[in-house]
Amino acid sequence: MEVIDCHSHVASSRYIPDEFFDGWVDNILATSGSKDDRHGAALRQVFRKINEDPLCDEYVAQMDEAGIARAVLLIIDFKYVYGEPFDDMVEIYRRHREILERHPGRFICFAGVDPRRGRAGVELLELGIEQYGFSGLKLYPPCGFSPSDERLDPYYEVCAQYQLPVLSHIGPTTPSLSFNFARPEGIDEAARRFPQVKFVLGHAGSTHFRDAAVLAEYRPNVFLDMSGFQAAASRGRFDDLMRFHKENGILNKILFGTDWPIHRLLGAQKKWVDRFKQLCTDGILTQRELANIFGETFRSISPSSIGAA
Repeated sequence: MEVIDCHSHVASSRYIPDEFFDGWVDNILATSGSKDDRHGAALRQVFRKINEDPLCDEYVAQMDEAGIARAVLLIIDFKYVYGEPFDDMVEIYRRHREILERHPGRFICFAGVDPRRGRAGVELLELGIEQYGFSGLKLYPPCGFSPSDERLDPYYEVCAQYQLPVLSHIGPTTPSLSFNFARPEGIDEAARRFPQVKFVLGHAGSTHFRDAAVLAEYRPNVFLDMSGFQAAASRGRFDDLMRFHKENGILNKILFGTDWPIHRLLGAQKKWVDRFKQLCTDGILTQRELANIFGETFRSISPSSIGAA
């Protein structure tokens, strides 16, 4: 049974800035009630350490241990929130292509673009597809735009032309960004206008899962990925979450994802693959259902990625 992790990122401050993790630390301190500045400094140091694997060598080692055959690397265009380091997305694309070449057959890459780049953004997406071999579009609405914004229509037209999926972040993120456009229903108009494009709601199998399930059930082109499920697992809610998806008849719309490196503090990749396998042992999923979640459904919505480098 081949395992494809449909949601991950390169662990590097070049692509996930320190400010992103600083927001997570602020939230951890606030919810824990800690007022000790030393705790915050120690946590920031830990997050910086887990965010330094720029060539994905450690990631591939963890994939090997976990039995993950391939993983999707999602690029985020942070230009309009974190500024200058993300102005030159061509260079960021080029570095991701080097990772694809360094680890042949292990990674699939989705181009990240902010629609406020306008026509230049569409050309950037086309560059990623045609010259770098990217196999989808990654959107990050917390940067300040709706996934149904009509400025994205030319991007979706490109995805329709090349038969590429669109994966959009859903749910909470670092508190340094906005949550205004991060709810499942934000994708609905885009999914209605572009029925030929497959839309994957990132994290929507684990956060906002009730609202997301409605879209997955009634929009044929809407799918949910499970990345972020680690929080539910650590709180003893994971089995109930998967039973919910099964009872609602949408297991064929569910994709396995881990959101590497965001949840590294909670465990290695093998732990999360094994946690899904445990669902079969416990009689919650059948082997056929697990195979679909682990990779078959992703293959069906992203056929161009199967032969990607």
